[in-house]
Amino acid sequence: MNRRAFIAGAAVLTATPSLALGKGAADGLGGIRIPASACDSELRGLSPTGGKDYWASGSKGWLVRGKGERQDAMRIVGAEALDFRGLHAFSDSHVLAMSAGPGDASQLWRTRDGGKTWVQVTTNQDPEGFWDSIAFVDSRRGFILGDPTQGRFTVLYAADGGETWSRLKPEGVPPADDGEGAFAASNGCFAIGRHGQAAFCTGGAGKARVYLSRGGGGVFVALDTPILADAPSKGAFACAFAKDGTLWVCGGDYKNPTAEGVNLARLAPGQITFEAVPAPAGYLSGLDIHGGTVMATGLAGTIVSHKGAPFQQVSTAPMNSVRLTGKGAGVLCGPGGTIGLWKA
Repeated sequence: MNRRAFIAGAAVLTATPSLALGKGAADGLGGIRIPASACDSELRGLSPTGGKDYWASGSKGWLVRGKGERQDAMRIVGAEALDFRGLHAFSDSHVLAMSAGPGDASQLWRTRDGGKTWVQVTTNQDPEGFWDSIAFVDSRRGFILGDPTQGRFTVLYAADGGETWSRLKPEGVPPADDGEGAFAASNGCFAIGRHGQAAFCTGGAGKARVYLSRGGGGVFVALDTPILADAPSKGAFACAFAKDGTLWVCGGDYKNPTAEGVNLARLAPGQITFEAVPAPAGYLSGLDIHGGTVMATGLAGTIVSHKGAPFQQVSTAPMNSVRLTGKGAGVLCGPGGTIGLWKA
């Protein structure tokens, strides 16, 4: 493991935002404010840190430290070519950024001073590997999900805040089907529940599956979902646990964002069969839940349900990721350095 400290350059932008509204605006579900972009990046990683503060990350080595409409954009010197699709902010100052790519293009970087300096924590040592997502249970325990190598998905685990990583025993993860993979589209393909559950979702091999562990991530079982995955561009892209243990999953076809078909499903606590959930058509890559609010987003726009009501579209603006900061507030990110601020 090589550790090198770098200084990051920053750019600041504050701009008058636009407002992207959907059909749900008239029903009290609000709209999404979109400030001018601070960087030219396909933003996919997203991690709120409390209040209006958040971090986002994406292609061309860009990261954004945001506070509401204000965005401080930065690049890590020496990492400008990396695609930071995964992100976990422990606090405003302490952040882990994970790049996705083949072999050693998958890397993990850390800042403890709000982005002034960055240290490379580790690099993927498997030339066949490709990291897709990073998620933490708490300040110590975390997971990195990678595409299959040696016939099974790679699940790395850390118990020291992300300093050292080891692969879980391969026999704990069922064999992957030919062509099956996870999608590094929103850092949402790996989810952690409140009661020791862990799950990740896949596609591209004829059926979209969710691998579920109800015991802390040691042993996973593979469950089919009703989301189509009969092409490499199709499948389940993101999953998330509700407070009651319900597991939600979303997806579609990123090459045909407006296609019809099941794009949302859920698994009730204790069940083994996913049920399709009616929702406006379109590809969904990001998903989050806060209390009774469920929001999903993708290149076809953003949809939301509150307290079990039918899903409605609140915006047609293309996005990649969403994180809710309250039952009526959230932050999104997407193509072209887009940041979206949702308020009901």
